[in-house]
Amino acid sequence: MNTQNSEPDFDLSFLEEIADGNKEFLIESIDMFLTQTPEIFDNLSKSIALNDWSTTASLAHKVKSNLGFFGMQRIKDEIQEIETSAKAGGTDPQLAVKFESTKTAVKRSIQQLQQIKKEKEAEG
Repeated sequence: MNTQNSEPDFDLSFLEEIADGNKEFLIESIDMFLTQTPEIFDNLSKSIALNDWSTTASLAHKVKSNLGFFGMQRIKDEIQEIETSAKAGGTDPQLAVKFESTKTAVKRSIQQLQQIKKEKEAEG
């Protein structure tokens, strides 16, 4: 994993294609991601710590579409592994470690998306 790499873990081309030049839609979509995703990841942290595999699987499933929408394929794949492991009863002994790694990548993406949102708003 490249924690030192400043290359983003996301690709906004799909979102930009859907927005079709509508900057407000793009900003609103980023804002929704910035609002929902940290909350889901906080809840995932709690459910993993509690070995609540049903909730973990449900939250992981829920966040995958957000990640896909923002072209976060690597992170989405990692969340898929976490969801699969949780559905199997948390059998992967590395699940918490994998999640922390994924959470770090998402936090970095959130910071980058906050900057992109500011830039898009400034263009207005």
